[in-house]
Amino acid sequence: MKFTKSDTAYMELALSLSQRGFGKTQPNPMVGCVIVKHGKIIGQGYHQKCGGAHAEVNALKNCKTNPKDATVYVTLDPCNHVGKTGRCTEALMQAGVKHVMSATDDPHDKKHEGEKLLKKNGISFRRGLLSDESRLILQPYLKWVSKKLPYVILKVATTLDGKIATVNGVSRGITSDASLKEVHRLRANVDAILTGSGTALQDNPHLGVRYTKGIDPLRILLDSSLSTPANSLMFRDENCIVYTTYQAPKNRIQTLESKGIEVVTMGSSIELLTVMKDLFARGVYLLLIEAGSSVMTSFLNEKLVDRYVQFIAPKLLGGEDSLTGFEGENPVDFYKVVGLKNVEWKQFGEDMRVEGVYRIYS
Repeated sequence: MKFTKSDTAYMELALSLSQRGFGKTQPNPMVGCVIVKHGKIIGQGYHQKCGGAHAEVNALKNCKTNPKDATVYVTLDPCNHVGKTGRCTEALMQAGVKHVMSATDDPHDKKHEGEKLLKKNGISFRRGLLSDESRLILQPYLKWVSKKLPYVILKVATTLDGKIATVNGVSRGITSDASLKEVHRLRANVDAILTGSGTALQDNPHLGVRYTKGIDPLRILLDSSLSTPANSLMFRDENCIVYTTYQAPKNRIQTLESKGIEVVTMGSSIELLTVMKDLFARGVYLLLIEAGSSVMTSFLNEKLVDRYVQFIAPKLLGGEDSLTGFEGENPVDFYKVVGLKNVEWKQFGEDMRVEGVYRIYS
């Protein structure tokens, strides 16, 4: 039996609801739910934060009428395990719903035990409605489960001709205030933000949340020789981790440690994959990179970037020696160039933001 246009519309609403949980549910997935009875929406909800009620439970709580015999549209199979909350399958059975339509299955329930339990208790179950769209939203969760690594978002701001800074490294003022506010909204929803010593020395960045409500993410600095001054904004409080090498002077390490900042010495070089694994172990789910061309290029070359966000200002900087976003080899054709998937464009002030996905996890 095919899904109807109404089924699709209800699931589209559930997907839209799920995205309200971005940056708040980790390491849980973003999930939305819509409950329909007699052709009318009687309840809707989404997973708002880790440890809080799941989408199905919130939707049931918000029902305007009795959900008995209703149809439930949910963007991920209802959970069938007890964690910080109870089983969603149990909540649906107690509510007496008649049908459940799920967008996609949960990697934590590979045997589909939740589906089996619902069917056993007389609830019809169908999966696959807008599955690709749901899995695109679930990418951070799917990577967390399958790869045991943070989901990496690379952000860059450029002029129309692709420059990220002037010849002497000045980058402030490229994009508009509207873009700046959007960047801070993004910062407010990630767990950590990473930069390199070049950016730290040139810009003395704050890397906190200032133009919107939110908590500052954990600041991550890659600095092989620990050349960043101890009075830099990076080190304004203990909410910072520095990855360095044996090249770092011991007295500088001691100075930072005396300020309560953790310094991780990695050996002769900073291995990015090792850094990612360490951040995963620390619970970093969403990682934002705001760095110079060297760090950005390294992450791209090592295939560690999952999502790309670029703010483009309608300005022409010019200059043969003005700084561009990426380094590396000079491709001679486009056959091996990696293109973004699911590209979206949106305007912020006079700027345009282009956003797309590098890889999709299943």
